[in-house]
Amino acid sequence: MSDSLVIIRTFCNLVDADDAQVELLTAGIHSLLFSDDSMSLHPNSPPGDAVALAVHNRDVTLAEAALTIKPRLA
Repeated sequence: MSDSLVIIRTFCNLVDADDAQVELLTAGIHSLLFSDDSMSLHPNSPPGDAVALAVHNRDVTLAEAALTIKPRLA
């Protein structure tokens, strides 16, 4: 199913998860963040304080490429 959600990354804090979500949005990829308080909304949500980043199944490859570490200029 192309509409199923796939968790592609798990973060220890909301700031890092939000930064990744912004990267995806900049690349034109819609995503969702799940945390411990949203477990009832998605059965594969991460436990504890972790924050998971999920995309549609059809966008997994593009999302992984968009989140690949890019070298920064000094």
